Amino acid sequence: MPGADRPRADVRVRVLPRPVIRFRSSRPDLLLCLGLLTVILAVQGWNITHFPTLSDDEGTYLAQAWAVQQGEGLAHYTYWYDHPPLGWIQIAGLTYLPSVIAPESMTVATMRFAMLVVSAACAVLLYVLARRLFLPRWSAALAMALFGLSPLSVVLQREIFLDNLAVMWMLLAFCLAASPSRHLWHHFAAGLVGAVSVLTKETMLVVLPALLVTMWRHSHRDTRKFAVTGAITACVLIGLSYPLYALLNNELFPGPGHVSLIDGITYQMGREGSGFILDAGSGSHGVLQSWLYYDRVLPLGGVA
Repeated sequence: MPGADRPRADVRVRVLPRPVIRFRSSRPDLLLCLGLLTVILAVQGWNITHFPTLSDDEGTYLAQAWAVQQGEGLAHYTYWYDHPPLGWIQIAGLTYLPSVIAPESMTVATMRFAMLVVSAACAVLLYVLARRLFLPRWSAALAMALFGLSPLSVVLQREIFLDNLAVMWMLLAFCLAASPSRHLWHHFAAGLVGAVSVLTKETMLVVLPALLVTMWRHSHRDTRKFAVTGAITACVLIGLSYPLYALLNNELFPGPGHVSLIDGITYQMGREGSGFILDAGSGSHGVLQSWLYYDRVLPLGGVA
């Protein structure tokens, strides 16, 4: 009959929702993640005290953590707002028990083992995030393996850097933003944890727009405005604690006889750059070449 193959106007196509993946109740996911985590920790922990070479930044952050542990303040010298102090406060917490049991072990080489806790958390959170983004199990496992076993990761993640802690908090924020439960408190918590990541290392500010997009896509449309507004509010309020601390100490604005947050920000923003990344004689080009020496898959694949 003429027109028999035409779709009826009143026929609705039903789109089946994607299955909700509950990581904690999925035995295959748990076993796969645990197996990969064991391999990652074994590789990253091997010879951790001798490679790579101990750096000045590691010594500075550990010394500041020691000052926090000893109740000497936020640094072993005058704290001048070079970075938010939350990062080395966390390092102080990670190294507290080892420093109490064996005070002589409060050295950079030995305390690198504390970073294995951070690496483990990052690897698991990345796997959980991949599954919450509806990636298949093999793809989530590949992401976790590349992240934890890349030669570049092995070099950088075992060092006592604030960046490693900040990445851990940001991954947690993304996991909360992509929560399949879509509870409002998950999105509020994502904003809060995102602020914690920024207060750990301020360069995480550049990742916040991606976190907002993830939250928008994974929130329920009926509560999306409340979720996003609540997350932004939580992030801003927690972030304001840093300038509030400076204000209460009369160190927000420059003045005679004291340091200030404004001076610290001005110094950091006014530092001479390391040059254009494609300029063969620049410092940034040297860093890029060192990254590509250890691993070409993650940097080039990530850009692609």
